[in-house]
Amino acid sequence: MVKKIFLLGTFAILFMAVNCDNEPYEGEIIFEDTACLDATQITSIALGNFLNASQEDYNEFCFNYKEALLNQIQVCGDEDGGLQLQADNLGNCEEEVNLCQEATEATELARIIYESAADETIEDLCNAYKDAILYQIEVCGDDGTLLSILEELGSCEIEVVDVLGTWKLISWNTDEPRDLNNDGIVTNNYLEDIDCYENETIEFNPDATGTMFLRSMAEFTYTPTADGEDFFTNCIQINVDRNFTWSETINTIDLLFTDGSTISLFKNGNLYVAIDDGFYAESNIDNSVITERVIFVYEKI
Repeated sequence: MVKKIFLLGTFAILFMAVNCDNEPYEGEIIFEDTACLDATQITSIALGNFLNASQEDYNEFCFNYKEALLNQIQVCGDEDGGLQLQADNLGNCEEEVNLCQEATEATELARIIYESAADETIEDLCNAYKDAILYQIEVCGDDGTLLSILEELGSCEIEVVDVLGTWKLISWNTDEPRDLNNDGIVTNNYLEDIDCYENETIEFNPDATGTMFLRSMAEFTYTPTADGEDFFTNCIQINVDRNFTWSETINTIDLLFTDGSTISLFKNGNLYVAIDDGFYAESNIDNSVITERVIFVYEKI
């Protein structure tokens, strides 16, 4: 749209320069070659079509307008280079679209719809989510994060999960790989790099009650470096038991804690819960922080 507005403004100036001689002519009438006037009028018509083009016919009308500009240059000349500038600004007449951004947004929307799916639609929406991820990989590439999500989704067949029993925290999955132990190897599972959260469990009882056992808490700091960051982890031992009641659908488990807070776990073989700002690190140089969305993964033991 900005490109079209710019072209409209510059063309208007050029058009007036060619057609705004309003002084009356007195004397012998001379019939002149009208080729330049015809070319200018053709360019004006092509510009109008281009400015009103839809996304479907953008390429066609852009190409026609560019051809009209080049023809006008050939017939009329282009003393100040204004017509050539307009033609150059059209580029190759392909609408500028950020395919990667669109694919990423589509994947996020598919994820939200899938995770809120009703029982009878979950398999179809799971496959739609997988298709969106595959397209995002095609146009954006992947550092392994999207492939790991595909592996977790599996075949999208509904898997009956027996919730009763004890589940253990096994990973923190993130979109941004980092090197938390400064060994030169980045990972999307932050628990691989820290000696913390090794005995965090959730217990589900048959009477729809349960307990989340919290046994450690990590504090993260970092020092900015020329190559990124050096991270430091302080693992603090705690002993907190959080009691809750629970209910489930075919793909989620909803926990209601005694303090009124809630958590929804997504189940697909393992149990998953996404926490915004689940990873939080403070700089020890200034007031900057690093935060990441973390998917906590629990495995039945």
